[in-house]
Amino acid sequence: MYTVSTVESESLAQRHGIRSGDVIEKINGENLIDEVDYQALTAHRHVTLLIRKSDGSLREVDILKDPHTGLGIQFVSSLIGDPRSCSNNCIFCFIDQMPPDMRKTLYVKDDDWRMSLMMGNYVTLTNVGENEFNRIVRRKASPLYISVHATDPDVRTQMMNNKNAAKLMERLELLKHEQLQFHCQIVLCPGINDGEVLKNSLNDLFNLSPSAVSAALVPVGLTRFREGLTNLQPYTKEQAQDILKICDDFQLIAMDRINSRFVYPADEFLCLADAQIPEETYYEGYPQIENGVGMIRLFEEQLKVSAEETPKLTTSAAPMKVLVVCGTSILPYLQGWIDAFAPKNLQIEIKPIINTFFGETITVTGLIVGQDLVQQLQNEEADLILLSDNMLNNENTHFLDDMSLVELRNRLKPSIAIIKTNGNALFDAMNNADKLQKENQIVSL
Repeated sequence: MYTVSTVESESLAQRHGIRSGDVIEKINGENLIDEVDYQALTAHRHVTLLIRKSDGSLREVDILKDPHTGLGIQFVSSLIGDPRSCSNNCIFCFIDQMPPDMRKTLYVKDDDWRMSLMMGNYVTLTNVGENEFNRIVRRKASPLYISVHATDPDVRTQMMNNKNAAKLMERLELLKHEQLQFHCQIVLCPGINDGEVLKNSLNDLFNLSPSAVSAALVPVGLTRFREGLTNLQPYTKEQAQDILKICDDFQLIAMDRINSRFVYPADEFLCLADAQIPEETYYEGYPQIENGVGMIRLFEEQLKVSAEETPKLTTSAAPMKVLVVCGTSILPYLQGWIDAFAPKNLQIEIKPIINTFFGETITVTGLIVGQDLVQQLQNEEADLILLSDNMLNNENTHFLDDMSLVELRNRLKPSIAIIKTNGNALFDAMNNADKLQKENQIVSL
């Protein structure tokens, strides 16, 4: 049961007499559990609502509508509630490697299939009981984003320390039987789920296509806060090259059979292996972009588009020195972009930040913290510093270590501009550096 808070003007709900304070008891004869139920049950031509009015009386409301048209109802409380928590104890869990006193949201272990459906979050399905899994099937929840790691039940159970991890393949096969789609990710740990285990996992998943749409290979992320945890090592250059070889070989098979590469290495593997970034067609529409697959290529393509839309590169009003801050893994690619796309009279220096906070094995820009920025930028002389917004929270107010942007600005000499993490934003920021230096602001380019 959910209480209506507001009804949109001229909506279907208003026209059928639904008002604020009404309680929805059932939809199409079924109890309403959450947002998934609400969306599924109202996505029909004929919708029947059982409404309890403020005087306690029950009223049945029949609505004929376009299946894609909403009812226009907002509820007093969220239809999702708190995210469902993870029941695993994965040997590679990044949250277990977090030090204390960081942003509270960083310690939340969510594993909620509903968030997977609505937001693309990756989930393991180990905390989903049979009744709930049947609801996934009944509600046609598709596509889902599933953390596989290994299709071998023993290996997956070992990696996740959860006996329910062994049920994965039978559930994926049922999703295929019901013609529901899913994307997969495999977090690779050297010597555990790579090599022959990886080859078998890819074969198993590929046999589930077209329900299995894609698979991303992601290297394990290891911080320096691993005392008491499973002994894991980061991937070396040679090991990363081995992963790319497995990936390349499998892609040839997949292209021949289904005209899709199916499996994609995360950009981190390409950086580790010192490999060339593939062309845009390689990524087939970027189905795994949120997993860090194709972000470098997309960034460069965005720069090219911006440059084409501005045939002649503009220049700053006066010569300036600008620092572009990044993680160490993107450095060689970023240097090439700066050389190709920066205005001619702009002195740009790339400042890669060594991650002393999490450990030097963490090389991505999004995990740079405020403390490292202060320590490594405090003596820099420049007119402007450009920071990517993926270092900050959604409100662009705090870094991962809970240092505020205000504090960072107070402790550094140059002006700071926060720009979105894409090629368009970098191009526009370079061509408007003089304005950003004066405004010292967050930029939504």
